[in-house]
Amino acid sequence: MKVKVCGLTRAEDVAACARLGIDLIGFIFHPQSPRFVRPEQAGALPRGTPGRVGVFVRQSQREISACMRTAGLDLAQLHGGQSPGECLDLGPERVLKVLWPQGYPHARAMQEDLERFAPVCSAFVLDSGLHGGGHGRTIDMTWIADLAFPRPWFLAGGLTPDNLEPMLQACRPDGVDLNSGVEHSPGIKNHKRIEQCLGRLGARTDSPSPGQDAERRRR
Repeated sequence: MKVKVCGLTRAEDVAACARLGIDLIGFIFHPQSPRFVRPEQAGALPRGTPGRVGVFVRQSQREISACMRTAGLDLAQLHGGQSPGECLDLGPERVLKVLWPQGYPHARAMQEDLERFAPVCSAFVLDSGLHGGGHGRTIDMTWIADLAFPRPWFLAGGLTPDNLEPMLQACRPDGVDLNSGVEHSPGIKNHKRIEQCLGRLGARTDSPSPGQDAERRRR
């Protein structure tokens, strides 16, 4: 089970995630987010073992690529309406594609998008709401079990130490994406709650995360 902690803004939280063995850390580059950071800010935060992910909403492929260089990112998590072609231009091994189950009328329609984006991403993120992100609500599990995932996928949306276990019992993701449920306030992480989530997850695997895979290929 891979763990991503998103919405980081402070050096001490980045360091805590590295100390706790978090696989991926995320920085949000959407100006309307209360967790927004500029590329230069993210680039100045400590580098360590976790893979570094940028969360993008409306930016173009060119803007995303420039931000990734400045911020020192491994992966781009795409929350906008980016096409498969744009994902391909960024590099499939560097893309986490976000999908919103609530926006589909039935499992078959979402399955079609999973198949459409599978060749141009390394993993999927399933979030609550209809678009964007950071809603702080858990995902609707109505027909998640009916999907066949062609890539690893992360469960996102309002996950906390209290609801993590029942959410995982309702589906079998390859990873979880923690944000608002492990905070004191937007962008200020609660290290104890992160530890509690890790405790709920139990044994962790040693296989590389998507970000670590990308880093190894560059070497």
